[in-house]
Amino acid sequence: MLDKSQRAQTIALAAICQSAMMIQQVSRGQAISDESLECLLNGIMVTAPDSVFDVYQSLPDLTAGSNLMVHQLSGQTTAKDVELTRYVAGIMSLSKRLLKNTRALNALRGDIDDVQRRLEHFSITDHSIIQNFADSYSKAISPIGAKIQVIGNPDTLRQPSVQAKVRAILLAGVRAAILWRQMGGQRRQFLFIRKQILKDAILFNKELTTTS
Repeated sequence: MLDKSQRAQTIALAAICQSAMMIQQVSRGQAISDESLECLLNGIMVTAPDSVFDVYQSLPDLTAGSNLMVHQLSGQTTAKDVELTRYVAGIMSLSKRLLKNTRALNALRGDIDDVQRRLEHFSITDHSIIQNFADSYSKAISPIGAKIQVIGNPDTLRQPSVQAKVRAILLAGVRAAILWRQMGGQRRQFLFIRKQILKDAILFNKELTTTS
C-alpha cells in the first residue's frame, strides 16, 4: 500500500510544481535542468510503486519545484505566479479525469510499455523518447479535459521540439498529480490544512537545501 503521509504528498506536490515551472521555462525559450527533466520523465515509467521514493529516486532534482511550492503556498495572493498556479490547477484537473477514464489509462499504459522497450536503446531525454511522451499526452490526455493553454514566446512555441517537450513535461506533471491523489492528496486540503501542508513543505525544502 502506498504511503499516504504528508511527506509523501509533499514530494509529489513538489514534482507537480517542478513540472509547471519547467513548462513555463521551456515555453519562454529558457534553459532547463537536464537532471530535473530526467527525474520527472523517469517518474512516468514507474507505474506500480511501493513508495514515492520509487517514483522520484533523486529528490535533490526536485529542489526547484520544492522552492516554488513553498513560495506559492506561503506568499500573498499578489506575490504568487498566476501562470504557474493555473498550470498546477490544470494538471491536477487532468489527473482527476484520467483516473476516471479506463480507456485513456489503458492506452497510456500501452504507450509506456512501448517506451520501456525503446529505453534499451535510447536515453529517456532523447528527442525521440520525448516525442513518444508528447504523442501519448496528445492521444490519451488532451481529449479528456480542458486543454491547458501554455503562454510563452510565440516563436519558441511554434517549434515542434518545444511543443513536444512541453507535452512530455505535462505528462510528467499529470503522473505526479495522480501519485499525489493516490497518496491521499485532495485540493480541498489547501483550504482546511494549508498550514500543515506548508509546514512540511518548508521542512522538506530545508532538507533538500542541506543535502544539495
